[in-house]
Amino acid sequence: MYSSLAAVDIFQSIMLGIVQGLTEWLPISSSGHLALVQLAMDLQVPVFFDVILHIGTLAGVFAIYRRDLAGIARSIFASKNPGAAGLKYPQGRRMLLLIIVGTVPTGIIGIVFRSFFESSFYDPVSIATGFVITGALVLITGFLKQGHKNLNSLDAVLIGVGQGISIFSSISRSGATLSAGLFRGVEREQLVRYSFLLSIPAILGATIVDTLTMEEEEKVLLSSIGIESYVAGALVSAVVGYVSIRALIKLVIKGKFYLFAFYCFAIGVATLFLLQ
Repeated sequence: MYSSLAAVDIFQSIMLGIVQGLTEWLPISSSGHLALVQLAMDLQVPVFFDVILHIGTLAGVFAIYRRDLAGIARSIFASKNPGAAGLKYPQGRRMLLLIIVGTVPTGIIGIVFRSFFESSFYDPVSIATGFVITGALVLITGFLKQGHKNLNSLDAVLIGVGQGISIFSSISRSGATLSAGLFRGVEREQLVRYSFLLSIPAILGATIVDTLTMEEEEKVLLSSIGIESYVAGALVSAVVGYVSIRALIKLVIKGKFYLFAFYCFAIGVATLFLLQ
């Protein structure tokens, strides 16, 4: 455990950017890996630096799903036939409504349990437990038949609940949301699209909350971190995140999502034995 917050140099920011980019979207938990890397470096970075890394990885979602997001925007402002300019499936306005439906349970869980979940962030037992839970969820999907149904409101609620519980240390957001959708039999390509689009309000919301609730010590420390560290971390996490999103989309569609479970189990056990 660390004694205090620390400034981040450019090498550390690049390392953290790589870890964030690789693990934010793959079902192996970015929070768990960032905690492990910071423990290994004996480094506790300011919350705002984590915010910068998250914004970087979010850029990958905007790049890949830019047409979907444009369709949602057009459906909001279209006056006659809102869905005509929408997504390939479902149409823009319907996707927007499903994102809102999924965001509600995520927000409730985040608000009610935020303090409890944050207290477990650097606890080795909690980190290991989260990895194992993620592994179990992901492994079960390997035994499911391929779903073909369209996403509905109940699916959105359950996927939103999955996103909410991923606030707990080292439970993967994509692991929880995609597993929930696969359990419900949602068509894979549609599910992946929804999972990534649903992450946007969640990450932006968490970013705003973290920024507004920064402690005074963190605000003072921010000025001691060079702008190059922020830029390097954001750019690296964006590029690596883009690649990891592309990889995950292919693996889910091919039914290989469950393979990540074995990594989660391995790192969970290793965390428990090495850090206890």
